[in-house]
Amino acid sequence: MAAQTKFFPSFHRHLFGRPPVSKRSLLERNACEADRLCLTHLHTLFEDVLPPWLVSYKSEESANSRHRIYTPLVTFWAFLSQTLDADGSCRRAVTRVQTLCSALKLPLPDEDTGAYCTARARLPIKLLLRLHSHIAGKLGEMPREGRRVLVMDGTAIRMPDSKDNAAVYMQAPQQKPGCGFPLMPLLGLFELHNGIWVAAVKSKGRAHDALLAWRMLRHLRKGDILLADRAFGSYAFIAACKARGIDVVMRLHQARDPQVEKGRRFGDNDLHVTWNRPLQPPKGRFAAMHKAKHAALPATLDLRLVKVCSTSPSFRTQELQIITTLRDTRAHNAAQIATWYQQRWQVELCFDDIKTSLHMHAFRCKSPHMVVRELLMHMIAYNLVRHLIACAEPMREIEAKGALSFKGAMDRLDQWQWVIWSAPSGRQAGQRRDSLLQSIANDEVPPRPGRKEPRVCKDRQNKFTFMTKSRHLYTLQDDLAHAS
Repeated sequence: MAAQTKFFPSFHRHLFGRPPVSKRSLLERNACEADRLCLTHLHTLFEDVLPPWLVSYKSEESANSRHRIYTPLVTFWAFLSQTLDADGSCRRAVTRVQTLCSALKLPLPDEDTGAYCTARARLPIKLLLRLHSHIAGKLGEMPREGRRVLVMDGTAIRMPDSKDNAAVYMQAPQQKPGCGFPLMPLLGLFELHNGIWVAAVKSKGRAHDALLAWRMLRHLRKGDILLADRAFGSYAFIAACKARGIDVVMRLHQARDPQVEKGRRFGDNDLHVTWNRPLQPPKGRFAAMHKAKHAALPATLDLRLVKVCSTSPSFRTQELQIITTLRDTRAHNAAQIATWYQQRWQVELCFDDIKTSLHMHAFRCKSPHMVVRELLMHMIAYNLVRHLIACAEPMREIEAKGALSFKGAMDRLDQWQWVIWSAPSGRQAGQRRDSLLQSIANDEVPPRPGRKEPRVCKDRQNKFTFMTKSRHLYTLQDDLAHAS
């Protein structure tokens, strides 16, 4: 039968019907609709920081070449929602994807989480790295007063004791085999002004923070001011920062005696000092450089030593010796340097938000390549919440004091995002987003100077004894003894 009529060739589709739609075309259409809805949801909440190339990412990459409901964009959207969720389980992430498909009248994915976990494993690490770099760069462009001040500190994140994780990451040295968890040494770099997570450096084995700091230098720019504790105050590291145009404010290393530091005095607690290059490079497993690099270091370093006496009873150390490369006493007086170093404690609050509010005190994935993806997704989620806080900051009252609550912003995002998603038009979605920002602006943490919180527990969650040997070595008698 001909595809067109003799007298009305332009009406052949109406007379003979449309050709059947292939299953592949139908899957492509469904995937595009799901991607479009996820992208609309993300852009409504975080339109200022998401990159424009995220729309066409699927066509540029070969991952997920088969047409599935778990496309890279849908997988990223579900993974981000899972990271921001208080429960954080894969089952809840699959439920969100089912809700997405139900809204689009698409076939619902299976209840089993295997397909979603496989899609997370296919999610390219380069995509997450590019997203984090773009988001952190956009947040770093926000206006600030003066130079960029960064704070650096280390921590450790534990992970499930699976065979794959144990083969790559090491346990604590005092743990018996089979009784502990693998640990990931992590060094974080944050911006002091708005708490942005700029970069992170991890290690597979037990590595000192001073060693990881050398890999962090590539994330610093000329003109930055770096705040760190005394673990990073080595001659070589300070010289490397100074050569790159980076000023440091650090506590004097414990190996140096502040009583023998002599130099030109500008005040009772302010003097310029000159350090001589050590005769030999550091030895042992904490050695950070080769002999040739040690010989290339400058012969002397002109630094500044500021002594700070604290009268607050909440401070464990009452006197601090701060070493810095900021030698201009007119541009940076001793009080400003002391204030900067005392603000170094903000990095502990950033890690507390990440570990407590974002539940990154322990990873959940059981393979090393998924642990890396989980870390990157937490970095992206943390910066996106910081973006909402920065957008809500101008909505505060002029006389408002304190800081906005990170946990409060997460709670409001969890409740408001579904209201924003269900808006019938883009204009109403924008209005509901403004209401979300106003709600975040109203939840502030008042300043509490001198607050003291001892690290003790009043109530233990359970009274089980700690594991002292592998689980398969325990017998019934051991269980009865522990139960009694």
